[in-house]
Amino acid sequence: MEPDNKTTAMNLISVYGVRAQAVVSERREEARLQGDVSGLARWQNVEAAISELRRTSPARA
Repeated sequence: MEPDNKTTAMNLISVYGVRAQAVVSERREEARLQGDVSGLARWQNVEAAISELRRTSPARA
């Protein structure tokens, strides 16, 4: 996971909480519709980083 993607993922989780992945999905789709290949790849990487953070973070009580 690249540090920049991880930082973006952490910021999105901080701001949007459980909706972070939905927000990223919307941005990824916008990039796809605009034909923005690099933007699409970036949002896919951020989405993967969110998944990784959620999978590896300790469970909250």
